[in-house]
Amino acid sequence: MRLCVLGATGNSGRRIVSEALARGHEVTALVRNLGALAPSPRLAVHQVDFSAAGALESALQSHDGVINAAGYVADGSRFTDLVGRIIAATNSALGPGGRFWLFGGAALLNVPGARFTGIDLPGVPKMYEAHRTNHDAVKASQLDWSMLCPGPMIDAPDGKATSGLVLSAEEWPLLRPALTYALPRLATSLAFKRSMPRLTLYYEDAAKVILDHLEKDGRFARKRVGVALPGGERRHKPAP
Repeated sequence: MRLCVLGATGNSGRRIVSEALARGHEVTALVRNLGALAPSPRLAVHQVDFSAAGALESALQSHDGVINAAGYVADGSRFTDLVGRIIAATNSALGPGGRFWLFGGAALLNVPGARFTGIDLPGVPKMYEAHRTNHDAVKASQLDWSMLCPGPMIDAPDGKATSGLVLSAEEWPLLRPALTYALPRLATSLAFKRSMPRLTLYYEDAAKVILDHLEKDGRFARKRVGVALPGGERRHKPAP
C-alpha cells in the first residue's frame, strides 16, 4: 500500500514509519523538519506546513491510506484545530471511503455497560475532551476511519511489539459490563485508574495494531479501538 504518515518524527510516527517499511509498504512521511528520518528506497519525506490546507491536501493525494500521529492533546485548541484540518484535508484528498487512522485516548472509549465514556468520570483530566472533539469531527467525515485509543505509551526496551494484545471496539477492553453497570461513577473511575498498568502500551504496539488493520471496511471501520496487554502483564510509565 501507499501510506502517508503525518507526525512521522514523533514517538508513535517513527515506529509507524519503520514498521510500515518493514512490511513492504511505500511510505510518504510529512514532517516539519527534513533530515529527521533514516533514508529508505520506499520512503519519501516531504516538508509540509500543516496549517496550509491546500498544500496539505495536495500532499495527501494518491495514497491508499493516511495515518495521523501529529499533535498533542495537552495543546488543547491548537491540537483540535490541527487534527480538524488534517481530517478535512484527508477527506478531500482521499474522498468518500478513504482509509484513515488517527489517535485518541483510552478515556474516550465507552465504559462497558454504561452510556458514557471515561472522559465523563470524576477525576479524569478535562484536557481529554479534545479527543471527543476530534472524534466528533472524524465521525462527520466520509472517511473509513479508525481511532486508536491507547492508555499511556512508553518505549519498548527491545524495540518489539507485544504479542497477544487484547483489542476492543468502542469500549474499554477491560472490566465486565455487569461490574461497571453496578458501580457508581466514582468507583468506576477508580477501577479505570487501577487498570492503567494493563492499558500501558509500547509505541511499537500502537504501530502494530494500526498496520494490522489497514483494510477498508474491516473490523474497526468507523470505530474507536481499545487496546490492553494480555492477562497478567502489567507496565508502568516512568514518572517525568
